[in-house]
Amino acid sequence: MNSSGSVQANASGIFIRVNQVGYSPSAGKIAIVLSSTSLSGVRYDVFNSNNTSVLNGTISTASKGSWGDAGGANCAYSYAVDFSSLNTAGSGYYIKINAYTSPAFDISNSVYSSLSDLSMQFFKVQRCGNTNPQDHGVCHTPGTNSSIDGKPDGASGTKDFTGGWHDASDYIKFMSTIGHVTDVMLTTYIHHPEAFPAPASSGGALTEAKAGLDFIHKMWDNTNQILYMEVADGLDHDVENDDLDSRSKTWPQDDNTIYGAARPVHPCPAGTGANLAGKAAAALALGAKIWGDPSGPSYNAALAGSYLTAAQQIYTWGKTRTGIAGDADEFYVDTDYKDDMAWAAAELYRATGTAAYLTEAKSYCDSAGEWYNKSNTSLNWSRAYHWANYEVASLDPTYKNTATSRMNNHLNLKKNYANGQFWNTSSEPKWGTYEAMSNNAIEALMYQELTGITTYAVLAQQQIDYLLGRNPWGVSMLNGAGTTWFKNPRHRVTTLNRVNNPNYQLRGAWSEGFETSAQYAVDQQDPLLAGQEDPNIVQFNDNRMIWHDNRRDYATNEVTISGNAAGMAMVAFMGGGASPAIPAVPMALSAAAASPAQINVTWDAVSGATGYDLEVDGTTVSNVTSPYAHSGLTAGSTHNYKVRAKNSAGTSAWSSIVSATTSLNASTDYITNGDAYVRDGTYAATNYGTAATIDVKGDPDEGYNRKGFVRFDLTGRSGSSVASALLKVYCNAASASTPVKIYGLTGSDEWIESGTGSITWNNQPGSTGAVLVGTINVPSAGWYTIDATGYVNSQIRGDKKMTFKMQIENNNGASISFNSKENTSNKPILTVS
Repeated sequence: MNSSGSVQANASGIFIRVNQVGYSPSAGKIAIVLSSTSLSGVRYDVFNSNNTSVLNGTISTASKGSWGDAGGANCAYSYAVDFSSLNTAGSGYYIKINAYTSPAFDISNSVYSSLSDLSMQFFKVQRCGNTNPQDHGVCHTPGTNSSIDGKPDGASGTKDFTGGWHDASDYIKFMSTIGHVTDVMLTTYIHHPEAFPAPASSGGALTEAKAGLDFIHKMWDNTNQILYMEVADGLDHDVENDDLDSRSKTWPQDDNTIYGAARPVHPCPAGTGANLAGKAAAALALGAKIWGDPSGPSYNAALAGSYLTAAQQIYTWGKTRTGIAGDADEFYVDTDYKDDMAWAAAELYRATGTAAYLTEAKSYCDSAGEWYNKSNTSLNWSRAYHWANYEVASLDPTYKNTATSRMNNHLNLKKNYANGQFWNTSSEPKWGTYEAMSNNAIEALMYQELTGITTYAVLAQQQIDYLLGRNPWGVSMLNGAGTTWFKNPRHRVTTLNRVNNPNYQLRGAWSEGFETSAQYAVDQQDPLLAGQEDPNIVQFNDNRMIWHDNRRDYATNEVTISGNAAGMAMVAFMGGGASPAIPAVPMALSAAAASPAQINVTWDAVSGATGYDLEVDGTTVSNVTSPYAHSGLTAGSTHNYKVRAKNSAGTSAWSSIVSATTSLNASTDYITNGDAYVRDGTYAATNYGTAATIDVKGDPDEGYNRKGFVRFDLTGRSGSSVASALLKVYCNAASASTPVKIYGLTGSDEWIESGTGSITWNNQPGSTGAVLVGTINVPSAGWYTIDATGYVNSQIRGDKKMTFKMQIENNNGASISFNSKENTSNKPILTVS
C-alpha cells in the first residue's frame, strides 16, 4: 500500500539495488535486480564515470522469486548479480541493464571514511540542556520556557539533571540507552580513532560523548547511594501523535505543558540497577581513560579523575543490586546485567590496571556465556555481549579463544539465517531491525579483528549493503549518505523545523527497521500522512518486509539514539578510515607572561592532528597540549617558542617564532580579611561570620538560599594597577555540579564579619554597580581560580578594598561549601602580581 492507501500498478521495468555509498576494492559486491520480465541470459555492464564499460556479463543465476505484493510493484523476477571482480578504485560507477541504470557508487579503501562523523550529526539535534544543541534551542534548563530537569521522586526540590540526549522523537532521557550509546561511542573511538579525524572538535566524537558522560555523572548520587534511571516518562511519549495532538508540536525549549515546572526523575527501584550501573560505569571509566591521556586530544586530568571516582562508586553499587532496572513505563526492558557489568569491569581495568577488575570482567562474561549458544536473538542496546567479550579479549589475549568461540556460535546462527532471507538480512523483522542488523555486522567485524579469520566478512557486508541502498526500496537508511536516502523520520524536531523550512533534513540519522505486514498492522496504529511518500518507492513493500518513509510511522521509521550509535559503530568497524594527510601548521601561536616565573603558550587546534611538538628556547618538547605552561623562569627573562602539529602521516612545518618576557613583579598572596555567608527565611537575621565555611546555595524554597562574601584589603600596595589578580577559593563539599557566579561589589566594603552589626541576609551589602567577575562550575571538592584582574584594578585605584559576592542563580538546590579564613587550611586567597 502507498501512503494514500491505493495499490500501485505492477512496476514496469528493471530496478537495480546497490550499496549507494560503495565498496572497498576487496569486498564482495552483489546487486539485487527486480524486474517485471525474465532477465535470464540478458547482459549487464558496469560503467565507470567516463561511461566506459569496465565489466560485463550475463545474468545466469535463477530468479530469487517475486517481490512487491504488498505495495503493488509485483515484480515477478529477481536476480543477484555478482560484480566482485571489479576492484579498481574509482568513483561514479554504475550498473546498466538494457536501458536501466543503478545509482552511482564508489570503490575505495576509504569509502566509508565520512560516515561515522556524519552519524554524529544526529546526536547534536538530540542534545538536551545547555549543550549547544542543533536545530532547536537550549531546553529543560532554568531560564527557558521548558520544564526543568528535574525533580527526583519524593523530593521537595529540584536538582540538576540537564544534558544528555533525548531518546527518540520524544524528549525522554533514559539511562538504559544513554549509557549504552556513550559506551559504544567511546569504545568505537578507542579501537577505531581513524574513523574520527577531529574527535575533540565541536562536532567530534569525544565532544559528543562528553554530553552523555556528564549527564550520566549527574544521574549518580553517591551521598545517598541513588542511581537515577530516567528523566520524564510515558506522559511525554504519549503525545507523539504528531498533527493529532497539539503538545507534540512543542519545541524542546517550550516543553512545559506536560509536567509544569519540573520533569520527574525516577531512581532505580530497590534491589535493582546492576544493568544500568554497568552501562554507566563503563562509560565513565572510558571517559577517565580518554580524558586522562596526556597525549590525547581531550586531556583533562581533573575531569578524568572525577569520571573514574564515579565509575568505581557506581560499579561497586551495582554489584549488590542485581535486579534489572529499566524505566517507569517499561519502554526499555533489559534482559541481563552480566554483559553490562562485564563491560564496566573491563573498562575499569583499562583505566586503572587493577587486575581484580579484569578477573571480574571475565567472571561476568563466563556467567553469561551460554547466551550465545542458546539464542539467535540479535544484539542491541540491551544485549551487549559482543562488546563485553570483545573488550575483555582485547585487554587479555589469553581470553581471546574463549570470547571468539562464543562469538562464532552466535555468528554462525546469524549467517545461516541471513543466507536464507531474500535480502540476506540477519535480524528477524521487528521494531529496531536496523539496530540489530548493525550490531550483527559489528560482531562479525570484531570476530575478524580478534582472529584474523574472514568467515563472517560476507555477513557484515550484506548488512551494510542493505542499509545503504541494496534493499527493496533502493533507499539509503542513513540520511545524507548515497544518492537516495530516507527523508521523513518519525521525529518531532524535524517536523517542527519543516514548518518554516520544508527542505529541512535530519542529517546523520539512521532509520529504524522493517516489519512484516502482519506485525505492521498490529504495531502501527496512527494513520500515515497522505502524499508524503514517493509511490515509486513505497510500491516495493512486500508482505515479508514493510517500511514507510513517513513521519507518522513509528513502527518502522522512528529514529533513536541507540539505533544511531549502532549504525555509527558499524561503519567505523567496517573500515575505510581515510589515511590522514600531514596536518597544517598551527595558527595563532601566542605567548604571554602569567607571572614572574611562568609564560603561557597557546595555539589553535589543527584538524587531523593527534599531537604537537613545541620548541622552547631551541629545545623540542614532544607531545604537548595547548595551553602549555613554561614555568620555573626568572623574572624579566625573555623566551622563544614555535610549534608544529603531527599525526601518523608526519609532521607539519614549524610555525613562526613568538617571544614573551616574564613580569618583574613577584606575586603576593593576600588572605581574606573578612568572609561570611548569609541565609534567608527564618535565618535572615543570623550571622555566620565565624563559620569555618562559606556556604552558597540557590533554592526555590525560602530559608534554603545562601550567599557568600569574601573581602580583601590591599591598602599599602603601591601602584594604581596590577598585572594579574586571581581569586582562589577551596571547595570542601559539593552536592551537585553547578555554576557559581562571582560578583565584584562597588563601595560596599565596610560590612562587619561578626559581632555587633555583623553581616546577615537582612543587611547584606548592596549590589548597585556590581560587576560579574566570572562563573566557576563546581562539580567536586578542590581549588577553583577566577581571574579578577579587571575588577581589582577598578578598586585599587580607589580605597584598595574589594568584596566578592558568590551566589548560585539557577535555584537547582545544589549546595556548595567553600573554606573560610576560620578554617585551618585552604583559606580564600587573592594572588596579585
